[in-house]
Amino acid sequence: MTPKEIQAALKNKGTTQKNIALDLGVAEMTVSNVIHGRAVSDRIFTAISKAIGKPKEAVFTYYRGPKLRKTSKAFGQIDKRAA
Repeated sequence: MTPKEIQAALKNKGTTQKNIALDLGVAEMTVSNVIHGRAVSDRIFTAISKAIGKPKEAVFTYYRGPKLRKTSKAFGQIDKRAA
């Protein structure tokens, strides 16, 4: 969906970007940035999708799921080569 379509769908469901921002405790501009593709937030994707009543993948066609963080060695492990 385009940003205009997302905004129209929110309006049709009786909610706004401001309401979503207040519910999530984020700035309205943050929600706007996600809608316009300038920021990525799985939590905001989920809230908007639930408000519209469609899956995230249908609302945000570029959605690929939350990124899993890569971690380094377990905390506290010592590299014996460095010793």
